[in-house]
Amino acid sequence: MTTSTLTNAEKIRKLRWNTAFSGFNTIFALLTFFGPAYVLFLDELGFSKTQIGFLLSFMPFTGLVALFIAPAVARFGYKRTFVTFWGLRKVATAGFLLTPWVQAQFGHDVLLAYVIFLAAAFALCRAIAETGLLPWGQEYIPNTIRGRYAAVNEIISRLIGIASTALAGYVLGLSIGLDRFMLLFAIAVVFGLLGVWSASKIPGGAPIKKTDASSMSHRHLLRALRDNNLLLYIAGVGLLTIGTTPMASFLPLFAEQQVGLTDSQVVIALQIGSLVGGLVATYLVGWAADRYGSKPVLLSGLYVKILLPLIWILIPRFSDWSLTAALLISAIGGAVDIAWLIGSGRLLYTRVVPEQHRSEYMAVYYAAVGLIGGVSQVVGGGLLDLTQGLSGQFLIFTLDPFFPLFVLALVLTVVSIVIFYRVKADSPVSVSEFATLFIHGNPVLAFESMFRYHRARDERAAVVMTERMGKTKSLLTVEELLEALRDPRFNVRFEAIISIARMESDPRLVEALCQILDGTEISLSVVAAWALGRMGDAKGIEALRRGLDAPYRSIQVHCARALGTLGDTTIAPLLLERLEDETDKGLRIAYASALGSLRDSRAIPILLDVLENTTNEGARLELALALARVIGQEHLFIRLLRQFRQDRATAVYQMVMNSKRRLALPFGEQRRLDQCAHVFSLDDFASGTAHLVEIIRSFPPDQYTPEGQTILSVCANQLEASGAEHTEYLLLALHTLAVGVA
Repeated sequence: MTTSTLTNAEKIRKLRWNTAFSGFNTIFALLTFFGPAYVLFLDELGFSKTQIGFLLSFMPFTGLVALFIAPAVARFGYKRTFVTFWGLRKVATAGFLLTPWVQAQFGHDVLLAYVIFLAAAFALCRAIAETGLLPWGQEYIPNTIRGRYAAVNEIISRLIGIASTALAGYVLGLSIGLDRFMLLFAIAVVFGLLGVWSASKIPGGAPIKKTDASSMSHRHLLRALRDNNLLLYIAGVGLLTIGTTPMASFLPLFAEQQVGLTDSQVVIALQIGSLVGGLVATYLVGWAADRYGSKPVLLSGLYVKILLPLIWILIPRFSDWSLTAALLISAIGGAVDIAWLIGSGRLLYTRVVPEQHRSEYMAVYYAAVGLIGGVSQVVGGGLLDLTQGLSGQFLIFTLDPFFPLFVLALVLTVVSIVIFYRVKADSPVSVSEFATLFIHGNPVLAFESMFRYHRARDERAAVVMTERMGKTKSLLTVEELLEALRDPRFNVRFEAIISIARMESDPRLVEALCQILDGTEISLSVVAAWALGRMGDAKGIEALRRGLDAPYRSIQVHCARALGTLGDTTIAPLLLERLEDETDKGLRIAYASALGSLRDSRAIPILLDVLENTTNEGARLELALALARVIGQEHLFIRLLRQFRQDRATAVYQMVMNSKRRLALPFGEQRRLDQCAHVFSLDDFASGTAHLVEIIRSFPPDQYTPEGQTILSVCANQLEASGAEHTEYLLLALHTLAVGVA
């Protein structure tokens, strides 16, 4: 089957074989070369740390063969190459079962040569196989689900890994000597062969056509070497590898020799701790990588990774707490490694490596990382031997042979972060924006409501979950809210708009509301206009301005109010012009309210005119509030209104006395205000209103601003004509007396 015939549906259907392969391979890897057992096995054989580092370097160093075999692998077929050499490496692993016999028959020197031969054969087969696997993996996993699939795959692999590690810990604790390692290797070979069989069922990876093969040659590897983005990526990976790989490789020896853990405890602490930590974080990381991009996930992991060397240095040593601390640190490291692995892997496949040039790009990448990884292992082992006698105390740090490895890991992790910032991203989301998602609102409730939204069985449940997503005020729910806006059920769409209005502003949410406002679903357009005003984002102003010319008054009303809420002062002249000519009562109230929110003093005369000709009590209070907003200190007007409804006599008394304190009045005028306040306190509003009108008219003009004088004059006339019948004039007059001072 060629690449062109593989559909995403078929890829997804057959991904179960890749999952099975990953599970079987996890058992093989953790029981052999990629678990603590391998380092402990080499130490048991009596190899020095330099020799152990040399053996560990084989696997990355052999990656250099990718530069020479990439064209041949492409012609032979990615899948065929992988399955063949992945199987041959199991043969090399089986050779380790003869280790006790070789040691007994020929001695340590021959044993060293034998182990080197097997390790080299394994590493070479692995390198050839992975030269095919990397471009093949870009083919059979769809990019749209790469992060989530990697997460699910990791979860399954880690659950299997926990069981495998528990088995390894149990076997290593049974006895001393090499027999325990032989048992692990024998079990590993069986599961490794099952993994090869599973890999043979994965689709794709066919040999490339002759016409394509002619274009894939060694000289085309130079094309990859001229790609600055690839080189930056390799530099970042390389520095991180040099810094952290030696530390990770020799952690089992550190835990055994410096922390005081037994072989069995080392396996449990380092491997199970790491697997559990990664298991907890895996799905979240994969989901986040697909939704927000690889780079913010990658960098977030690296920021936490900086702390790990420091924590390992400070771990309690030879203490009852040593095992617990090692488990906790390993769990944190496992979660961080998952963020790094999924983020960096997804970035490599989706952004760094062009699909049409995947063979040469992957060859260069694999060879470069292999070379760097090999150097790191050799340097790490040699450095440990050189610092074998290091001991002492520096401040709070215990100095030992492993201390330089931890310092190297910390420094190079920081440098790699700087480099990765320059690598091109696969999404516009920055690290700070990504981190903000988990800080603002309630992320735990957000995840819960998102999960239940996708599992809602009926419209009512979907509406409830949509409402709950808005209440979390977490931008993690943006995608679900956007999806809810496209739901075929009207009530879900309606609730989505209300929920979005509760959220912090997000460009995608604002844009979606603008599209609804410009749409043809009138009932939703009205709510969208209100929501844009509620969110307070200026990006919605243009759409709201267009809404003023909508053919439906209900939309015009809410657009006018929203523009007032958003403080769009440029629209004030148009609102004034329309208010003078408009005959629709609802629109007149809306325009007046918007002008009040904009605090446009030019609107005062016409607002007073609209107030005089409005009969609805609620509308009259809204118009009075609009005038109060122009004067200023809206909150005082609202407070006065609330107090007036509870105890009107006391409320007016206190407001009059408050005005007295604000004004510089002669003694006689102060007495008049005292008398006025006293009459109101007796709940004699007819007499009190008459006193208030006289006082307003007796004040010198320079006591109040021109706006205040205009409002007080009209209020005095209206109060004289109708007494306290229209409470909005009384409240407005009291508010202006207290606030509208010149």
